Amino acid sequence: MKPASELRTLPDLLRWQSGRDPDRPFLRYLDRSYTYGSFDARTDELAGGLAELGVGAGDVVSVFLPNCLEFLEAWWAILKAGAVLGPINPAYTGVEAGYVIDHSEAVALVTDARGAGVIASERDGLQHLHNVISIEQGAGDVTLNELGSRGAPTPDPVREPNDLAAILYTSGTTGKPKGAMLTHTNELVNATQGAELVPLGPGERVGMLLPLFHANAQVVTCVIPMMIGCEVVMWERFSASKFWDTVRELEPATISAVPTILAAVLSAPGAPEGGSSLRYVICGAAPLSVEMLNAFQDRFGIRILEGFGMTETTCISSINPYYGDRKAGSIGLPVRGQQMQIVTEAGSVAAPGEYGEITIRGANVMAGYLKNEEATADSIRDGWLHSGDIGYMDEDGYFFIVDRTKDMIIRGGENIYPREIEEVIYEHGSVLEVAVIGVPHEFRGEEVLAVVAARPGAELDADELSEFVAARLAKYKLPREYVVREELPKTPTGKISKGPLRDEFGNIWTAKAAT
Repeated sequence: MKPASELRTLPDLLRWQSGRDPDRPFLRYLDRSYTYGSFDARTDELAGGLAELGVGAGDVVSVFLPNCLEFLEAWWAILKAGAVLGPINPAYTGVEAGYVIDHSEAVALVTDARGAGVIASERDGLQHLHNVISIEQGAGDVTLNELGSRGAPTPDPVREPNDLAAILYTSGTTGKPKGAMLTHTNELVNATQGAELVPLGPGERVGMLLPLFHANAQVVTCVIPMMIGCEVVMWERFSASKFWDTVRELEPATISAVPTILAAVLSAPGAPEGGSSLRYVICGAAPLSVEMLNAFQDRFGIRILEGFGMTETTCISSINPYYGDRKAGSIGLPVRGQQMQIVTEAGSVAAPGEYGEITIRGANVMAGYLKNEEATADSIRDGWLHSGDIGYMDEDGYFFIVDRTKDMIIRGGENIYPREIEEVIYEHGSVLEVAVIGVPHEFRGEEVLAVVAARPGAELDADELSEFVAARLAKYKLPREYVVREELPKTPTGKISKGPLRDEFGNIWTAKAAT
């Protein structure tokens, strides 16, 4: 068994922990559970089944599932087969999922009956996809359990630390998602960095609440706990009304959450009177107000560690420390092994208190965007990843975000890029112009509003347009409302100007959100 210092790939990490204490609890979901040893053995069996299907080193295997044990089984079996994880948002439509599968050239797809049905209309056009593996009978070419029961030998592919471990798709301003390529080194380094900062010991429980297709759930609530030797306890689904009952049942020491979850929990029934198992909550993905942070901590006595990270930096780049000074409203200090700096528009490093773009450098920064050299070159310059977020650093070295990429909308922790929605709306034959903007919302942070203008002589019905878009985009991206105008405001050069629309609808929607 390799010592921890010699871990080169993610499967090395699992085998290392399994060899140290195979009977230590690793994973629990509903009435099923795994120890480190039994999970290692199960994923060996599944990796053999994947290899028998022809999945080999460097191949991409997509996983199109909600949170469940099978997602984790498939993920680690894919890695052990030498392949690359390609998670897909389970809310995606067939068109959206089909794009990710086709662009990544995935050779196999692990899904459920719903996912198989969603992708069925796209399958004929997916030239690289050879096998659909279902976790349910009758929904694919083969079931996951059948793969595990074939008795195929466990593959032993040659994989290097800088080989790809995952391709995570993140929406972009071009309207099409970009595939962030993460290596085994990226993930092991970032998990090591995160494990150093959290007050957790072997055997303690970490609650998995966020969706597994996100880097956050993968790194913060799976790889980091595995590195420490914790037990991962999975929520079936988030319910504010049942949140505290679930905490009492699962007894996690921590969870990772987004501000909308904290807002819902703050007013949820059944809060404990004398404390709970939760010691701290890591919160990211969207800005958390100082008022919300203080209200949550004061009421429950549970620390909130607000942090910052991106899919492109694997997950964590900065965090307010559990030990030491924490500053409300700050995204904290850079983690060890990463550099963060503020760069002005002129390209110089900003002085403390001066605004500029947050940039990051470290071994956790992605290898680039799949098949997109232009976007990679624009994002990573001279070794520094440019986040697109505007912030500043104070005299103590704590970072603060004051703005973000102008057009991006963060709704309940999900990044939504208006251009992608606008391109779908433009497919409607009656639409001449459209501007999608974010408007303030008390609990979700922002909501999505589409302002549209009809082609000359055409009639545009907002309800009909809503149905048209809903058939083409995941639910979380859908505009909350469509406003029909004769024309949209323009800049002097004739481009649609969103500034006046934000000014017009910002106050109105703030008032709506408060009612």
